[in-house]
Amino acid sequence: MAVRVGIVDDETTLRLTLQMFLEDEGYDVRTGATLEEGYKLIDEFSPQVLLLDIRLPDGNGLDSLHDMKERYPEMTVMMLTAFGDAKTAVRAIKEGAFDYLTKPFELEELKITLEKWIKQHHLEKEVERYREEERRTKLVRMIGESEQMNELKAKISLIAESNDTTVLVRGETGTGKELVARSVHQQSKRAEGPFVAVNCASIPSDLIEIELFGREKNSVSDHSQPKVGLMEWADGGTLFLDEIGDLSLDIQVKLLRFLEDKKIKRIGSVHDIEMDVRVIAATNRSLEEMIEEKEFRSDLYYRLNVVPIKLTPLRNRNRDILMLTEHFLDEFCQQMRKETPILRADAKKRLLHYDWPGNVRELKNTIERIAILHQESELAAHHFDFLNPVEGNVEDSKPVDDVVFDESFSLEDHIESIEKKYIEKAIQESKWNITQAGKLLGISRYALQRRIEKYNIT
Repeated sequence: MAVRVGIVDDETTLRLTLQMFLEDEGYDVRTGATLEEGYKLIDEFSPQVLLLDIRLPDGNGLDSLHDMKERYPEMTVMMLTAFGDAKTAVRAIKEGAFDYLTKPFELEELKITLEKWIKQHHLEKEVERYREEERRTKLVRMIGESEQMNELKAKISLIAESNDTTVLVRGETGTGKELVARSVHQQSKRAEGPFVAVNCASIPSDLIEIELFGREKNSVSDHSQPKVGLMEWADGGTLFLDEIGDLSLDIQVKLLRFLEDKKIKRIGSVHDIEMDVRVIAATNRSLEEMIEEKEFRSDLYYRLNVVPIKLTPLRNRNRDILMLTEHFLDEFCQQMRKETPILRADAKKRLLHYDWPGNVRELKNTIERIAILHQESELAAHHFDFLNPVEGNVEDSKPVDDVVFDESFSLEDHIESIEKKYIEKAIQESKWNITQAGKLLGISRYALQRRIEKYNIT
């Protein structure tokens, strides 16, 4: 996918020249002539890089830079001006500009500046990925002493002894499928190798092939950079493919080929790359139904399902609920340097009687909320009033006993209605902070954004 560049400058000739040049270089470009048009461009186009003139008909671009960086922190701004001096350049950088170009400038200078940003951006993303990987790896611990958890731990130990066998983890959202995959990895001979987790639903369909398999230089456009795919990053270790059911049929074919011969081709390459990677896949969907609907390949299903693991939902293992609650309370209170409160008997009863539709992930988010908001030395049932059965089913949704199975009944419509209400509630609580709302719901911000678009939530 091309890098999106916005240009806000009142010089028509310059705008057109820059737009034509950058589009020839493979960038996706939109332009505006005023600050007002610039803000509209940002809202509608979401540029990754904005070229912003300082002197505009309706205001000063430099004065607006701080506001733009606050409102759109992920956007990079490069300032343009025909009245440059050292003082202005210093202020621009202090306000958050990536660079400062004095007009007239050579187009090659702009090209070099953008290429410098691309390299730095890729590096920052890799560092962010490694930090996230390190943070998440530290959390790997199988908490629970129920019969189901003990059976799961024993099964993981057996699976870990096999170094290459493909595993398919099934279970509801929030049951800990990635945790199981990490446990298999850490107990296997691959433990010293990388563990690469990929949420197949969070990567746009037009990017997933490049993300997984990588690409050669010049394979997409004359100016594209070579990219190492996530499969290559996982060489010598384990590749965890979460939400495997979201892969397109084309990508399923390529994944099946890799599972058969352990070789991939980067996009644009004719050469095979042989790799030593164990694949663990996971899904909360019925792959069997998807096969019937021609949405999932049966040959890939049988290749993935060599060793199946079915995770038990939290509501069916009450013994683990209180153990997990105390573990999360200790964890969050230590992080906040607070004394861990005691759970009173009525609080324990409330926790045990809640259905936990979001499973362990919902429990963890609930305890984090409690740890942040309450300072008491004891937690009583009333602290968990938001977990009452009415809210657990989402307010305004019908109890199952009241549902009428007539000709107009649609299970899918009911499920979507409930999902929409959860999303709307999370968005309201987070005040439209998509990352925080996704955290409340236990899904990625990208998955939440797709659902917001799907349900036209505004």
